[in-house]
Amino acid sequence: MTQPAEVASFREMVRSQARRHIEPLVAAVDQEQSFSRELWQRLRDLEIFALPFPKEWGGAEATFSAFIAAIEELGRAGAIAALYPGTTIQVADTLLRLGTPQVQKTWLPGLVSGEAIASWAFTEPQTGSDPRQLVTRAEPDGSDWILHGSKQFISYAGVCSAALVFARTPGDRLGAFLVEAGTPGWSVGAPAKVLGLGGSEPCPVFLDGVRVPGENVVGAPHNGFEVMLAGEARGKIRAAAICVGIAQRALDEAASYALERTHRGVSIGRKFSAIQGHLADMQSNVLAARALVQTAALLIDEGKSVTTEAAAARLVAGRTAHEAASSALQVCGAYGWTRDMVVERLFRESKFFEVTQGSAEVQQAIVGREVLNRVAG
Repeated sequence: MTQPAEVASFREMVRSQARRHIEPLVAAVDQEQSFSRELWQRLRDLEIFALPFPKEWGGAEATFSAFIAAIEELGRAGAIAALYPGTTIQVADTLLRLGTPQVQKTWLPGLVSGEAIASWAFTEPQTGSDPRQLVTRAEPDGSDWILHGSKQFISYAGVCSAALVFARTPGDRLGAFLVEAGTPGWSVGAPAKVLGLGGSEPCPVFLDGVRVPGENVVGAPHNGFEVMLAGEARGKIRAAAICVGIAQRALDEAASYALERTHRGVSIGRKFSAIQGHLADMQSNVLAARALVQTAALLIDEGKSVTTEAAAARLVAGRTAHEAASSALQVCGAYGWTRDMVVERLFRESKFFEVTQGSAEVQQAIVGREVLNRVAG
């Protein structure tokens, strides 16, 4: 699946399936803020988890560009559905590139099929996602490692089969450790109640002397920072694709309302230039954000570095989603503020991507630094 026409056809298929099988579940997951096994299974039925992986592990060998197109369409149907595969795919991809043969054999088939669920355990209660301030520590014990500490806002921690845990190693370095859920010393707190996308059940995780076999170290014990960066780049592009899906859905909802809502017998979309202005800006921004996300995904397919492009895509798409949802509220007026319309949910979802999974300010810092480095030579 390498040609634009093939990706476009695949996108249309995912859009159709997402409307039929995914969208009907989204509102209930949003209201209940609990993990949905049914939604997870429907994503497995669509083989979303297998898309970016080689056939030898049960994958579909799709390009990253095709995978990102699918994620956007899932985000258009419901952002929580597009979020669900994220950490499992991120952990699987990391193991594929850096895991030991034993760990790959044990975990990759289940992760690639979606039978197993994985968490990405990086964020901590007091230090957030700054890798230089992490306090969870890993101490060597023979060939094993012992983990002590805690994590915060770890999606799917209460339902996962395994988690990739980042911890400080001797010499003030950082390591990445695959921890099987249920290992003695592993425990999970109650999910946080959040403004939106609570269906991922973000939980605190406690690590009280968790023993990790030596073969479960991902990469070298001191290379956790590089492990994190490699996984985060693709994660940013996935998040950006979800943002484009949110923005596109906001435009869909606003345009439909503008045609249906009338003022003295004429639709407000046809009658008021201010409404057309909102729609024009939304459409222009969606097209621009999508093009940037697709460019970053194509660079991944070409095996190129995407540090700047991934952060830029994440920044622009996140901003686009929030602005589009805000404009949709303006177009829909008081009705858009009610939970009777999808727009209210889109507004909450869009803000999520400005403050979590790599805040806008962090992306600005990354892109700004890269610009200065390039000019300085």
